[in-house]
Amino acid sequence: MGKDLSSLPAGTVLKGKYRIKSHLSSGGFGKTYLAVHGSRNTKVAIKEFFMNTANQREADGVTVSVDRTKENADAFSSQLAKFKKEYERLKLINNVHVVKVHECFEENGTAYYVMDFVEGDDFMGRLKQRRTPYAEKTVLGYLKQILDGLAAIHSAGLLHLDIKPSNIMVDAHGYVKLIDLGASKDYMRGVGATVLTGLARTDRYAPPEQIDGSYDKLGPWTDFYALGATIYYLLTCNEIPTWTELNEDKSNDKRNSLPMSDISEETKRLVAWLMNTDREKRPRSVSEILTRMNSKEKAGSSYGEATVLSDDTEEATVVVEKPKARQQSNISQQSEFTCLSPDSNNVPRQNFTQEPEPEFSFVGCLYILIAIAIVVCVVKFLFLT
Repeated sequence: MGKDLSSLPAGTVLKGKYRIKSHLSSGGFGKTYLAVHGSRNTKVAIKEFFMNTANQREADGVTVSVDRTKENADAFSSQLAKFKKEYERLKLINNVHVVKVHECFEENGTAYYVMDFVEGDDFMGRLKQRRTPYAEKTVLGYLKQILDGLAAIHSAGLLHLDIKPSNIMVDAHGYVKLIDLGASKDYMRGVGATVLTGLARTDRYAPPEQIDGSYDKLGPWTDFYALGATIYYLLTCNEIPTWTELNEDKSNDKRNSLPMSDISEETKRLVAWLMNTDREKRPRSVSEILTRMNSKEKAGSSYGEATVLSDDTEEATVVVEKPKARQQSNISQQSEFTCLSPDSNNVPRQNFTQEPEPEFSFVGCLYILIAIAIVVCVVKFLFLT
């Protein structure tokens, strides 16, 4: 990829504290940079709102201006307002599998928001390094992490709309993180049609309703199509079929268009379900997908396995666990009926009825008899003398 001549130059300081180190990526509505927080010397990622169709960089290389047409000016003003509104939703997401945003500010004629910089590699880079697909068990473990992140995004009333291997990072601890939320859009309360015109998308990962521009028909199912395409690629490294190719495939479960060797039938059906070209036949929520997956798993499994690639690209497995709701329920019920003492070593104290102690014990009676005998002896001695 050639250098983006409209990107901010290295060394630019934003808000008096963020120094731009390098340009990371560009899209139709924004540019992302690696920066360093001056006082903390920590790395952050900064998203700059920049419309390729309406904006240009001034001679100073920093200031953003708008093309002198009313149409472009109106479009820039409208989309800038949405950019800031979306930040307000994104900052509410607090999930280990979603990159965290921290602040938004306006400067240089546009707006920026600051995010965590994820140290690690994206799946596309890892696959190029590996030159071989991931094992099915590993992919399913990653899938559960991705779903956890998507659930947080959807719960905030947003859609990601650009799920793909290059937008999913894996950090050094094996945690998956969804990045590049600049394309994410508000779909709650009937505002699905307010997404950006010409919204950035990635062909072969985008479903029909997104490619056709039917923005009022977008929903969580739109992200699930891209997720299915991502899982298919991680499992096979095959070129992902277009939705039109899938539509033309009349085979059961799209077997001709979605070849997956050495993959279980259940996982094949899962991918085909996610990538159904009819949005009405795709899952409607993350919980629906997890219910299907969990019904096939052995009892006791939790969050699957995540894979960390070492420097020599060998796989080392780490377990990323999340307590099950059922386990949490059992714990809460136990707390209602048992009591743990501070020194009990977590052994529940038994509940029992204590029998009343007798009023006179044998030892007590013996003491009384001895006392009486002593008194009798003393009296008898005094009487004889």
